[in-house]
Amino acid sequence: MAAANAPIAMKEALTLASVGINPQFITFTHVTMESDKYICVRETAPQNSVVIIDMSMPMQPLRRPITADSALMNPNARILALKGRRLLLETSDFAQLPGTTQDHLQIFNIEMKAKIKSHQMPEQVVFWKWITPKMLGLVTQTSVYHWSIEGKILLPFP
Repeated sequence: MAAANAPIAMKEALTLASVGINPQFITFTHVTMESDKYICVRETAPQNSVVIIDMSMPMQPLRRPITADSALMNPNARILALKGRRLLLETSDFAQLPGTTQDHLQIFNIEMKAKIKSHQMPEQVVFWKWITPKMLGLVTQTSVYHWSIEGKILLPFP
């Protein structure tokens, strides 16, 4: 099949290495992309950090010293969700809890440098995703939850 007739047209928008991301962190376990607006990269060396690449200005990545097991940028806004058993952030109030199987969740507004919400899950989150710009979907071994960035309640999905 000729490229002109291909069902998908691809165009390289950016190479992560060109904005200073070490190739060892360009993996599914370190990179998330919830929309075409942001790319989020977790780096674990030489120090733990999260790099946020705003695709409207990709050559100006935002690097913050954060320790997390997973990081997701909101699909529309400069809001960062963090998940982990050990969350350490310059403005964080969670301490390291070695040996725990519970995940801590935090949501931050990057522009305001403010924590929006935090929650300690009763069990490990095995999958999570922004399902709307205001709602995270969380999957554990036994349950599915919806967590709104508004209000204070974590709701199990019926």
